Amino acid sequence: MPKCEDGQVELPSQTLCQATRAPCTIVERERGWPDFLKCTTDRFPEGCPNEVQNIKFNSSGQCEAPLVRTDNPKSWYEDVEGCGIQCQNPLFTEKEHREMHVYIAAFSSVTIFCTFFTLATFVADWRNSNRYPAVILFYVNACFFVGSIGWLAQFMDGARDEIVCRADGTMRLGEPTSNETLSCVIIFVIVYYSLMSGVIWFVMLTYAWHTSFKALGTTYQPLLGKTSYFHLITWSIPFVLTVAILAVAQVDGDSVSGICFVGYKNYRYRAGFVLAPIGLVLIVGGYFLIRGVMTLFSIKSNHPGLLSEKAASKINETMLRLGIFGFLAFGFVFITFGCHFYDFFNQAEWERSFREYVLCEANVTIATQTNKPIPDCEIKNRPSLLVEKINLFAMFGTGVSMSTWVWTKATLLIWKRTWCR
Repeated sequence: MPKCEDGQVELPSQTLCQATRAPCTIVERERGWPDFLKCTTDRFPEGCPNEVQNIKFNSSGQCEAPLVRTDNPKSWYEDVEGCGIQCQNPLFTEKEHREMHVYIAAFSSVTIFCTFFTLATFVADWRNSNRYPAVILFYVNACFFVGSIGWLAQFMDGARDEIVCRADGTMRLGEPTSNETLSCVIIFVIVYYSLMSGVIWFVMLTYAWHTSFKALGTTYQPLLGKTSYFHLITWSIPFVLTVAILAVAQVDGDSVSGICFVGYKNYRYRAGFVLAPIGLVLIVGGYFLIRGVMTLFSIKSNHPGLLSEKAASKINETMLRLGIFGFLAFGFVFITFGCHFYDFFNQAEWERSFREYVLCEANVTIATQTNKPIPDCEIKNRPSLLVEKINLFAMFGTGVSMSTWVWTKATLLIWKRTWCR
């Protein structure tokens, strides 16, 4: 190169120059082309033959870490043809990955244990427990139990890579796709559908409490005939949301959390499909919960002579438990909102830092080959692992708090009767 024949040098053509630059558009966007690759007509004339374009080089190109070689255009990193982001999230170290996985294993196991105990308690006394509004707690805990199974699935042998990685070794983005396994989609459906169903059941629970408290002391049964609507609303809304997410292909894998979820890459979809529904739940559920507590307080204050000492004590206990329950539930939701907003406000800067890191790593190769000073490459702005842990703590903590309603003396009696049968 270039071709030399009969004492004449055949200059590379304009077309060849453009073809050479095509796979590395990132250089043009971020740094601009060096003089020898600006494809000026004095160096790269138009209309020349392109015989050399078909010459195969005797060395294969490589992608600098954290990019890996891939022939799948859907996996290519922006402006870098043939290279995609490695499956293991480069914004976190390998040590941070291990630390997070241990954290998830511990808290999801606690959530599974607590929710399973609640479910078993309901089943042990199903004849008395299968009544509204109490039985709604059974469905809430069932949702968090199933969701926690989705989180623990990654700890099966080789499961995490199968869930969050594509076959070419890049991270899963924009699932579902036709040429990948369904493991990512399945885990997403389990985790997301269970989460949305659980929080909507929470709204139904607060509504049922509110209407039941209003009917105290009367023969009126406010929930009679309404329970079928509870199921229709609670199971159908998450289904519609799940189908919508799959339709727009916005399910992404994350090696740190070990699952696939909506909007890891495009936070706008996470805002629309996660924060918006949870925010609505917070408003509606909070309204009914506050109204329920006010109703109990009104009964206790306005009719003190009609209540026995035992009934008054029961109302006080219920108000206290509702207050603690509401404080925990709303506290965890606010924490979740705070963590997501932290991600939203900083994601652009993290992506920018990663892009600078990719460019720096490419320059390391050039510096090594040309004996120039090797630059020190690092990702300057990265997500905080602590914030990610707090977010997961809030989510798993919500599941545990939902199970606390069976942490009573009545539960001990139920298990005592069950054991003595």
